[in-house]
Amino acid sequence: MTAITEDTPEGGPEELQWKIDRLIEQVERHTAELERERHIRMETDKSYLKLRDAYETLTSRLTVSTLRKAGYIVEIDQAEFCDACGEDF
Repeated sequence: MTAITEDTPEGGPEELQWKIDRLIEQVERHTAELERERHIRMETDKSYLKLRDAYETLTSRLTVSTLRKAGYIVEIDQAEFCDACGEDF
């Protein structure tokens, strides 16, 4: 037959409460750190999108010659068929 006993740390309820309080503090620190990381990620995403839009705007307005002079590698592929008429070249 197994006896059911209440497990209490050696320090009694005071030590148990101290451990609970420390765990609550740890959870609060982790929650705050997670919020900071989410904020940093959001700001990074905004910055990336802004730079991507600027790049798209810049490259869509420049000619192939201008892009090459700026150091970009421009490759032009000839289409194998006409999108408008559906004929092969």
